[in-house]
Amino acid sequence: MSLSDVTNDVAHRRLVRTSGDGNLHDAARDLVTSLDASIASGDAGAFPDEAMRDLMAALVKIYAAKFDEGQRPALIDPEGGVSATAILMATSALMKSSNLEIFELGMWQSWSGTR
Repeated sequence: MSLSDVTNDVAHRRLVRTSGDGNLHDAARDLVTSLDASIASGDAGAFPDEAMRDLMAALVKIYAAKFDEGQRPALIDPEGGVSATAILMATSALMKSSNLEIFELGMWQSWSGTR
């Protein structure tokens, strides 16, 4: 069993076990720890693309729901060690996956008053 299989299995079991009793935050922290370890060990490429897409979609949806409720939480901790390059790569990939252009982002920000 690969590291990514173990990570997915542990995270899934933890989420199923804890989601009912309010420990979703702990399960998410465990997943973050596992993913960080995978990156540090050079095994990030073994993480399944489908699992990454599922996680990204869930995070985008939860952020959008919070946004719709009037919340504007910071997505990245400035001290979290995520480089500007990594943020740009992810932003570009998100926009490409939704067939969006940078112009559309600017227009949406202008119309929605989120700038």
